[in-house]
Amino acid sequence: MISWTVEKIPDSDFLYMRVHQMWVREGELVPGVLRNHGEGMSTDWSRYARPDDTRRRARDPSRNGVIEMGVEAVRRVPGQSVEHRPLPDNRAHTDVLGDKDEEARVKFRRIARWVLRCPGEPPVADSTT
Repeated sequence: MISWTVEKIPDSDFLYMRVHQMWVREGELVPGVLRNHGEGMSTDWSRYARPDDTRRRARDPSRNGVIEMGVEAVRRVPGQSVEHRPLPDNRAHTDVLGDKDEEARVKFRRIARWVLRCPGEPPVADSTT
């Protein structure tokens, strides 16, 4: 069994998180997806994973998309911290710790950006163009 060293995650890096299609409405995240599973919100650190790696870890990758959030922006959400917690089969595993109350979920939703949309989900028009 592999035991990875816990590392400090730089603010300039990103976290990837799987999103099952049931948590998407009209191309937008349902805030309830941004919650703890056990002690923290499970993500993958961009140093050791690509978005497709994160998607492939799902039970059914064909029903999942991937969002990314900047580590610095996550740490700016009040009460949240980012801890690298590698698993034997996933060196990238990282938890976002802290209570995910409504305010925190709204802030996460604002900083989250799709990197891989759920299959079959239409692209959302960019309002900046």
